[in-house]
Amino acid sequence: MKTPVVFLTKASDDLISYCTCERTYIGEPSQMDCPWCGCGWLFLCPKCRRAFTFAQAEEVGLSWEQLAHNDLDGKWGRQPTSQEVNGWIKFMKTLMKDLKVGQQYVYIDGWVFPTDSRKLVFEGWHARHELDGAPQFSALKDRTYLEKTLNSKAYWEAQKIDPK
Repeated sequence: MKTPVVFLTKASDDLISYCTCERTYIGEPSQMDCPWCGCGWLFLCPKCRRAFTFAQAEEVGLSWEQLAHNDLDGKWGRQPTSQEVNGWIKFMKTLMKDLKVGQQYVYIDGWVFPTDSRKLVFEGWHARHELDGAPQFSALKDRTYLEKTLNSKAYWEAQKIDPK
């Protein structure tokens, strides 16, 4: 019997959601060098290629390969190579390894965290972070929290990892 795949799906349109798809999985993060624009702290929809804030872990009825094709097919105006599919699967399995079914998550700088996380101290793709909790979750009550952290160029530049 196959082990079910636990994956992240769009949880809601709360806070920020440019994606209007009713149900969607997340796409692989495509973070650029301007993470404050949202690419460093929002999920991406593989259907409409628009961003949203909150995702939920669910058992899905798709294989890892099907999920990869859901995200990669047509992404570059062509079919993905088997190497690209395998690379996607390897990365996404790492990103999804500690998910708990039913828990909601946010994305920050190459990692996913439960929305109710406290004391996030980690090194991401762009910066080192020391946060009291998930800024996206805190912003549901006080949106200025986002403006001081993830939505702020000054925040990201102050935390930036020096290239080696």
